[in-house]
Amino acid sequence: MFVTLTLNPAIDQSLLVAGELAINSLHSVTGEINTPGGKGVNVAKILAANGQAVSAAGLLGEDRLDFYMDTLIPVGITCRFLALPHPTRVNLMIFDGQGHEQKFNRPGFPDYPFDETTLRTYAQSLAKPGDVIIMSGSLPARFPANTYAYLIRLFRTAGCSIVVDTSGPALAAALAEKPDVIKPNRHELEAVCGEPLATDAALLALLRKLMGNHEIIIVSDGAQGAWFAGQNQIWFAASPAVTCIDTTGAGDSLLGQFCAGYFPSHTLTPELMARAVAAGAAAVEKRGTPVIARERITELAGKIQPVCVWPV
Repeated sequence: MFVTLTLNPAIDQSLLVAGELAINSLHSVTGEINTPGGKGVNVAKILAANGQAVSAAGLLGEDRLDFYMDTLIPVGITCRFLALPHPTRVNLMIFDGQGHEQKFNRPGFPDYPFDETTLRTYAQSLAKPGDVIIMSGSLPARFPANTYAYLIRLFRTAGCSIVVDTSGPALAAALAEKPDVIKPNRHELEAVCGEPLATDAALLALLRKLMGNHEIIIVSDGAQGAWFAGQNQIWFAASPAVTCIDTTGAGDSLLGQFCAGYFPSHTLTPELMARAVAAGAAAVEKRGTPVIARERITELAGKIQPVCVWPV
């Protein structure tokens, strides 16, 4: 069983505007899409598309609970959210159809205080030995930076495999607990490690340093593709050329597809990496964060040839 944990969910609202997106200009909205988002929720969508048993868990405002359930349950996702009497944030992305976009992310649950007892009791209700817990995204505004680190210890005690995808101080604290799989992007890794990663050589050196702490390290690298470090090897998989419509959820789709193929065998293969990068590429072809068709992932994966870059 996969359990995705999203502590800071958001409705993903995508607006298409006429003309070229520009500062200090009036834009007419010509299209709008609202989808239940949050990084862990996006991961759950791709796991379900692969036929995996997955529960989407985390905090969620009561105002959006029905919307999430009505959308996720029909695609095979079990909903195990902890409903709060606080509104779910809405994150906004604006596009102009000419390759320009602007994102606006609101803080999550600014009036909800951190409650360790409630969080511990809820988290313990989610975990069973052998489950894969995927913790994704930012933290609510009033949660301490070590929240994921605390949960890693709790889930490890419960006998779970642990995947983490976050950034900033939350990622720095989580890294100290050595989760099994991490998936920062290049800029997020650079920020927490304090080392410039402008060159591939610098990134490779850092990955070699970190490999002893994690089973797998995935570093997403935008339109370039992704790096995979683990099992005494480092690979790079270049992304295929696609038409980018909306980058929201691309890294989440990559991670979800990877986890669908990696567990329970724990085997890193070129095919697995190709399908993961293909899922990320397929995601940017769609507005919002919809469920990605497996057929499109297979088509794009056929264009990807992962290369082992270390050892050579």
